[in-house]
Amino acid sequence: MVNRFVLNETSYHGAGAIKEIATEVKGRGFKKAFVCSDPDLIKFGVTKKVTDVLDNADIDYEIYSEIKP
Repeated sequence: MVNRFVLNETSYHGAGAIKEIATEVKGRGFKKAFVCSDPDLIKFGVTKKVTDVLDNADIDYEIYSEIKP
């Protein structure tokens, strides 16, 4: 089976960058987001900042957190 994985060629960083997530996702016509996070980022609420933006924009997402820090 052939799978395709497209990496975003645009990187946002700095104060307020998280607020651009919903605009970027919807602007590209994506239906769902894939959020990669390590367990500590989830524990300290960093990942929730991202998922809150996605929730408020009614964008579905999956979280993968099996990343080793």
